[in-house]
Amino acid sequence: MFDFSFIILLFINGLIAILLFVFSLVYFFSEARRETRGIGRITLLISFLICLMGIANAFMMRFAVEFPKIGGFDLNSTYYFISNLITAVISLFTYILYLRAGQQLSYTSEMPGSMLLGKQRTSGGLSWKTLLIPIPFLIIWTFLWFGLVPPEPTELALASSPEGEKLMVYIYTFFTASILAPVTEEILYRHFVMALLARWFGSSKTALVLNLFISSLIFAIAHAGVVTSDWIKVVQILPVGMVFGWINLKKGVEHSIISHSLFNTLIIPISILMEYVTGI
Repeated sequence: MFDFSFIILLFINGLIAILLFVFSLVYFFSEARRETRGIGRITLLISFLICLMGIANAFMMRFAVEFPKIGGFDLNSTYYFISNLITAVISLFTYILYLRAGQQLSYTSEMPGSMLLGKQRTSGGLSWKTLLIPIPFLIIWTFLWFGLVPPEPTELALASSPEGEKLMVYIYTFFTASILAPVTEEILYRHFVMALLARWFGSSKTALVLNLFISSLIFAIAHAGVVTSDWIKVVQILPVGMVFGWINLKKGVEHSIISHSLFNTLIIPISILMEYVTGI
């Protein structure tokens, strides 16, 4: 039986991905290519590292960990291996666009952008207060919400969870949740999308709130398919994305990446501990 709500969200995700790629192309060739020429090498290096991480992820999924075959999903199959390799190679080009277009849009919209890519990269530093204070509240919110409305994992979510308790399973989980996902998602949804929306909406208080909401909603919709009732996941992720967006507005994408990584890193062992303690 088809889950039509998931199909609709999948279609929306695909449409959003295409539109974001098109917008990144437009702004890259119209202004970012010229104005961000000086950061071309470092964005190429970052994109190359993202590509390598994607390739490493593909090889780990194919050869290092075992996934259960549930429904029509077999993440250890050659099909998924080749698909992940192709996606990794494509990311080498797409993240150059997202990084440079996002940085140029940040310049013109007076957003922090990236400390590493921007003019301020030689000064300042990480604000650990900004990074750490929101994390406990996000974790509490997640457990309160899932406690009120317990989610049921989909076949895709179950098929994406590696089996066993081998060291490689923990390495794979940490790599994907704490490194790969925060880096790629924050560059796309915060660094590029928020800068794009700032160009369109401006920098008034109303515009910033709208920016935070829309970028976070796009981020939340991208997580469709994890639980059987997608709205449960969207409601959980939406405020999380808004906090990361606020951090990005205040301090830049490096801060939102680290905050995202800390949240993902802590939520998994805390979830396991709570399941062990409660027996649920």
